[in-house]
Amino acid sequence: MVKRIMIFIEGTTFYTKFPIFLFSKYGYKPIGNAVEIVNGWQKQGYEIYLCSYVRKGRYRFIKRIIDFYGMKYTEILCREKGEQYSEIVERIKPNILIEDDCKSIGGQKEWCITNVRNELKEGILSIIVPEFKGIDDIKINE
Repeated sequence: MVKRIMIFIEGTTFYTKFPIFLFSKYGYKPIGNAVEIVNGWQKQGYEIYLCSYVRKGRYRFIKRIIDFYGMKYTEILCREKGEQYSEIVERIKPNILIEDDCKSIGGQKEWCITNVRNELKEGILSIIVPEFKGIDDIKINE
């Protein structure tokens, strides 16, 4: 069985510093031990899908940042024009979805999991962490 973890990048595993994050990798900084934790899950055999709020046109930018910090991944996901985060979740069908609580932008209505179809949502372990607090406290057992 394929084991997939989808993780939102900004606010969950990386701090972003405005306005630097718009044009420089130095505007992104890993939160806590995010890089080591994600790399550990990858070593355990999980496929790692990192989801960014940057659009597809800025894919190379976000890829350079993730590669700079050495975070391992299967794929980096960016939305196409008009695409919703829930559509990405439905396409990837992760076993586990990790995202922050989106407190600064409206809360639960902004979560990736919120608008996922119920029949798919039931098969996803949704883990919501406080915005910019990181994933250090998450334990995933095989």
